[in-house]
Amino acid sequence: MALSLVINAGGQSRRMGRDKALLVVPTSGQPLLRHIMQRLQRLPFTQIVVVANNPQLAQQIYFDLPTRYLPDQYPGIGPLGGIATGLSACPDWGIFVACDMPLLNPSIFQFLSELSGEPMDDGQPRWDAVVPLVDGYEQPLHALYHRRVAPVIAQCLADGERRANSFLKHVRVRWVREDELRPLDPHLYSFFNANTPEEWDEAVELLERGV
Repeated sequence: MALSLVINAGGQSRRMGRDKALLVVPTSGQPLLRHIMQRLQRLPFTQIVVVANNPQLAQQIYFDLPTRYLPDQYPGIGPLGGIATGLSACPDWGIFVACDMPLLNPSIFQFLSELSGEPMDDGQPRWDAVVPLVDGYEQPLHALYHRRVAPVIAQCLADGERRANSFLKHVRVRWVREDELRPLDPHLYSFFNANTPEEWDEAVELLERGV
């Protein structure tokens, strides 16, 4: 399986007031985008795809693995456009995350990757997507998608559907329950989003505690 890491960094960071991808993580001195890459680096992905409209990211943030920076093909649409853009660069499965998730847990993504390989009785692929459910909500930007869902997403966008989870009802999804996730991440910190300065301060405190 050719696994890609896709980081959606195309948002406008209105609530944060500055580009979240370039927030400096005090524990490492690295921009948040690079911090995310490093946090997940032990996973067996073969490329990194960053969906971003800020050209400074490609100039300022480097990583050892091949990294592609793609402008959002659907600017102003929201995360679903970022997912579509990222999938266009994936030959197979992609890990999709948002750039405002500083506490991502690689063990969870290893588990999700294992689930993605579950076959049907005839050996054909069973799933098109592997998506956690946390607090009763789908987590479309903490999930795995196969490239074959790209046409479904394109149709949703053509139909004017913009919600990041709008395509999931049309594909085969392996929903992952909290009780399957908590043995790997008891507090589910991996799903923590830092959208505001206050949430960023909370994330920094957790990182300083070694989360």
